[in-house]
Amino acid sequence: MKRLLTILLTILPLCVLAQENDVKPFTADRPGAVGGVDILPKGRLQLETGFGWERYNMSDYDITFWSLNSSLIRFGISDHAELRFQAERLLAVEDGEHTNGFANVAIGTKVSLFDGWKVFPAVAMQADVMVPGSKDAPFMPTEWGGHLGLLFEHHLTSWLAFGYEGDMDWLDSGRPIYLYGASFVFKPNDRLTFILDEFNETAYGKTDSFVELSACWMLSKRVQIDISSDIYLNYPGHYNCLRIGLAWQITKK
Repeated sequence: MKRLLTILLTILPLCVLAQENDVKPFTADRPGAVGGVDILPKGRLQLETGFGWERYNMSDYDITFWSLNSSLIRFGISDHAELRFQAERLLAVEDGEHTNGFANVAIGTKVSLFDGWKVFPAVAMQADVMVPGSKDAPFMPTEWGGHLGLLFEHHLTSWLAFGYEGDMDWLDSGRPIYLYGASFVFKPNDRLTFILDEFNETAYGKTDSFVELSACWMLSKRVQIDISSDIYLNYPGHYNCLRIGLAWQITKK
């Protein structure tokens, strides 16, 4: 019996340590305009939310958008797939008039297709169904739409990654909107991360290009705060924005 107790007391701490080591590290889809390939492990529930200010000061119009709450809920259904629900509450101010309502309401999934190997990147696919709104919803489409994207990522070193993606959105017009971009993710330590994104949106023969600078800080193993700002390359002197946010891993898995 003493030998059995000795063996159990030796094995049990090792089993607990192995389970802790099996827990996948924290990952978030914010900040950064170019999405990452990481998937939440099975059973993990996560909330990613933020607030933002955005102003277009053009020659023919001046409009300000306040993102009162831009939220994404993610839930891991397996080690290779997650479910996603997103919604945003917007307030627009133009010529003294205020318009508010929901925007970017979608239900979807992200699936890991390939983990990466040597020079070959990790690959993930994201697919979303865009939910329509009523005639009184100024920021939502009137018909069902969709989003489909492929995401790629190279882990160049333990502290530097390079990612890129290509996406298509289908909204009311039926004509797709093309989105594509690339990013560098610099992680100097376990708490601090810097992200540099360049992304583009092509619709109806016009391409809008942006550069986004982001930084995030881990407050704890399950909570991250972030800040980001964009430069509108088409009109660099006529656009300003600032976003702040938080990602919270609700479950411990």
